[in-house]
Amino acid sequence: MWVTSNGTNSTEIEGSVVERVLGIYPEEKLLGRPIFRDAFGNGSIEFSDLQGESEKVLIPWQMFFLTSANLNTQINHIDNQRQHKVSAKLVAKRKGSGDVTSKRIIDRLIRQQNFLTATNGFSSNSFCGSLRGVQTNRAVDLILSHFEIDRAALWRYTSKGRALEYLINKVEAKNVNVSRGVLTNKLLPTWQVVPSDVYRSTSGFVIRDDCVPFVFLPNEINPDEVESRQIYTLIYLLAIIGLEQYDYFLGKDFRAKMLKARGMTARLHAITTELLIPASEVEPLRDQNVTPTLRDSLSTKFKVSPSALVITLRKRGIISKSEYEALKPPPYEPKKNTRQVRSPRVSTSVEKFCGQMTFSAINRAIQNGTLKSVQAQHLIWGAVNKKGYRRYRNELGI
Repeated sequence: MWVTSNGTNSTEIEGSVVERVLGIYPEEKLLGRPIFRDAFGNGSIEFSDLQGESEKVLIPWQMFFLTSANLNTQINHIDNQRQHKVSAKLVAKRKGSGDVTSKRIIDRLIRQQNFLTATNGFSSNSFCGSLRGVQTNRAVDLILSHFEIDRAALWRYTSKGRALEYLINKVEAKNVNVSRGVLTNKLLPTWQVVPSDVYRSTSGFVIRDDCVPFVFLPNEINPDEVESRQIYTLIYLLAIIGLEQYDYFLGKDFRAKMLKARGMTARLHAITTELLIPASEVEPLRDQNVTPTLRDSLSTKFKVSPSALVITLRKRGIISKSEYEALKPPPYEPKKNTRQVRSPRVSTSVEKFCGQMTFSAINRAIQNGTLKSVQAQHLIWGAVNKKGYRRYRNELGI
């Protein structure tokens, strides 16, 4: 395939290389984008079009100029990192469920994690594996004590959003980085570029590491990820790290999977629900009529969704099947926002996506000169974003 400049053939690149570069994220179906489709039909692509499309899909344009051998080396490295850092279940479409985990997000977090652990002197994280072989109540006590979580303080928050921030701060203080899905400020390709289901179906998952594990909360990329769901996901992912059971994740079909959970999945849910909804707090409900009003009141107190609350009560046998059916809330429907939403500061979006630990480490490295401009942009955006980077530095004064 020829790369042209002003209609004149300039440089020839391998069509197989173009296919492989675009195939790094197969769930995004980038090969079907009109400019690339036309390029294969015509046997050529204008360099300015290649650059423009590269910016939209957030893939460095330089990758298209690699030889097959050099690209194979790059892709093999990416594949090896994926296999080492995450469950094989995360890097393939999960048949039957329709869930797809974004490999782009996985790769970005792996690069950030590698940067964080390579540039900071972290020791082994004592929480990793600390829940193996202990009973559920003991596992809950270990999580609460290790992360210094005060249940009473958590319950006092009137906002589930503030309760989530409280938990994230506690978790990151103990060297577990919390990254969140953010679609603003070009941190991920827009829905005009990538099919929305790629992000909406991405579950909460863990990037393993002995020093600084990363947990990912889908947050705003999935409209179903309300604060109560994120709180549940966060505790569930901590249980995964403590048990070192990285083949598990919290899928989007929460209600059905929680009710039918068996084996290790049931254990993960048991630890999560006992931490958030202690049995001692709800056991007296066996002798009470649980009304929708009481359900919602307890949901607010425990910072869980009404659905998670009634499922937990049903799993523990506190309410009957008929009571469960009566109390089961309808599926969550995101509210339609008629107001014009202003784009947040670049630094705010980056901090959420990277997590506070990585965000701080990147800023320190920029300030002391160990992280160069292009390196920082690739770490933050996955590609060069000169305009965004200028705004980022201006906002932070670095």
